[in-house]
Amino acid sequence: MPATLKYTDESDKCYGITGMAIGLVIWNAEDIMSTINLDAGPADVFEFVPEYYFCGNPRISAKNSWGHVLKHYQATMGMLIGNILCRSYVLHGTHPSKETRAKLLVCLDEEGRSSCALESDEVERVFNRSYAYLEKVFNHPGVHAVAHDFAKLLKERRQMSRADMMECLGRIEAL
Repeated sequence: MPATLKYTDESDKCYGITGMAIGLVIWNAEDIMSTINLDAGPADVFEFVPEYYFCGNPRISAKNSWGHVLKHYQATMGMLIGNILCRSYVLHGTHPSKETRAKLLVCLDEEGRSSCALESDEVERVFNRSYAYLEKVFNHPGVHAVAHDFAKLLKERRQMSRADMMECLGRIEAL
């Protein structure tokens, strides 16, 4: 896979979105997603529930607020890693390039530092664990079958609700 995070065509985009959806399911964070729209711009493909956009509440402790932000950061990390790994392993049958992995880490490092006040070494540890786990997930033949089905369905429907997503991806929990 080339050292780019941009989609090369609609199939590449479908598999990237599929990887993101699988990342949400794997991290048990599908409840933050409302809809998926294949025809939306890159930043708007996923519409999240209002609770995702945490604004703060003086009644919530700082520890709980930080935990909420961290959970969403980890879901974001799972989505981005899932995007790359699904496109690489499932669609193209190759390993992501070292350059792609490095670009992904830089992107997630910036987000981790700004949203969670994590140090780069903390981000890298979380990233390496998440990446290794998701590599196993996306190398599983059963996940390949589910991913192919989901990408095909997304391409046909163009838009999916959380219920649609879970109907198709719920099979992953049984693997």
